[in-house]
Amino acid sequence: MLVKKRVQTPAEVTQLLPELQEIWQEVFTPIIGAEQVTYMLQTYQSKENILAEIARGVEYYLLFNQEKVVGYTAFDFQGEQLYLSKIYLKAASRGQGLSSELFAWYEEVARKAGIKKLYLRVNQHNQQAVAVYQHKGFQLIKTQVDEIGVGFVMEDYIFEKSLD
Repeated sequence: MLVKKRVQTPAEVTQLLPELQEIWQEVFTPIIGAEQVTYMLQTYQSKENILAEIARGVEYYLLFNQEKVVGYTAFDFQGEQLYLSKIYLKAASRGQGLSSELFAWYEEVARKAGIKKLYLRVNQHNQQAVAVYQHKGFQLIKTQVDEIGVGFVMEDYIFEKSLD
């Protein structure tokens, strides 16, 4: 069973960081290369950046299964939509139904807030994640390419799911 522990304090963010770095290196190094992973971790997933996001209302959670960290997630209420900004499970924890638990929880969070739509971004080359999102009922709505600095780009798909 997936246990979600909210991350709010600097000490909790410090606990999150090594888990986050392990997951990003595992997931993204084969897709975008080690140099871009390092840049993105420093730019977007630093302790300071995460604390600033939390201060703006983004909710981060460490994910546990049988008292072991298996991943992390983050979301943000954005108007009429719930933005699932981070959904990461360690490789050893995939294929155990944990993502199904996580998506059921996200749908519950949205419904309690009166929100009828979930959306997320996913790297176009992260075929495993794309397949999971499509299996969970998310629909591709657009392709987005953003320059993120020092010659790097993010090539993402935007997916959404209506909760009618």
